[in-house]
Amino acid sequence: MIDAFVRLGGTGEAAQGLGVSQSAVIKALRLAEQELDLSLVAPVQGRLTPTPEALELTRLARPAFDVLRRAHHEADMIRVGMADRLRIATVPGLAHSILPPAIAGARQALDDRAAVEVMFDHVRDHLSANEVDLAISYGPMATEGLRDVVLRCSPLVCVLGEAHPLAGRNVLTRCDLEGQRLISYGPDGFSVADSFQDALGRSGLSDHVAITVRHTDTACHLAREGVGIAVVDGFVISSGLTAGLAVRPLDASPLVTAYAHHREAAPLDRAARILLDHLAGDGA
Repeated sequence: MIDAFVRLGGTGEAAQGLGVSQSAVIKALRLAEQELDLSLVAPVQGRLTPTPEALELTRLARPAFDVLRRAHHEADMIRVGMADRLRIATVPGLAHSILPPAIAGARQALDDRAAVEVMFDHVRDHLSANEVDLAISYGPMATEGLRDVVLRCSPLVCVLGEAHPLAGRNVLTRCDLEGQRLISYGPDGFSVADSFQDALGRSGLSDHVAITVRHTDTACHLAREGVGIAVVDGFVISSGLTAGLAVRPLDASPLVTAYAHHREAAPLDRAARILLDHLAGDGA
């Protein structure tokens, strides 16, 4: 309760996030104040917000809160019959492209018996904490104890509405994109060398992105609405998200590399190995 209160910034927000009443949150916090002999709740402009003591307590107890939150999650998975599952962490861009067909192929190879859980973001943290079996990103991570596996490479492509004046060209150049409103991904925040951002930078486009998104479908929908031109990796072509849109290669584009990651000390089980083969394009 304290963790949610501090993380979400108020009793009302904590109640909404936890799916309980605000009075239940307040009661739990008052009991915690009595037990810990600390002031945790302060009224600010009519709202009950965390005190400096609550913020410091949460900072120091973060590892314990994370373990407790993970235990609650695992209990939920056991309750719904997914204790034995293949756990994958990914970034949104690759979740919309190479991951779905790889999961489909792996499940077929396993006679549809593999339960799968997909988690987004915090890829390195999920791996280091043994919360996932396999992860994919634009890496590499180059982190001790984690292995980076090159999956496949793709150039950057431009996605735009079919009515856009540039849609009539077979290939778009850096000069063609001058003055255009560009849509693309922001940095992932955890890779040592983000191959997507590297390709964007070497193409000379990093400083010309007007709209950053996390999800490929958002980029494609914005392009479909005529908001701008999405510059994404070519993996998106296999996703179906570009239906009704023009997809044009970016001339002389550097390559974007998709990586898989897993813990070196923990051998992959059969389901994870099969999924890794399909991610690399070897499982077809």
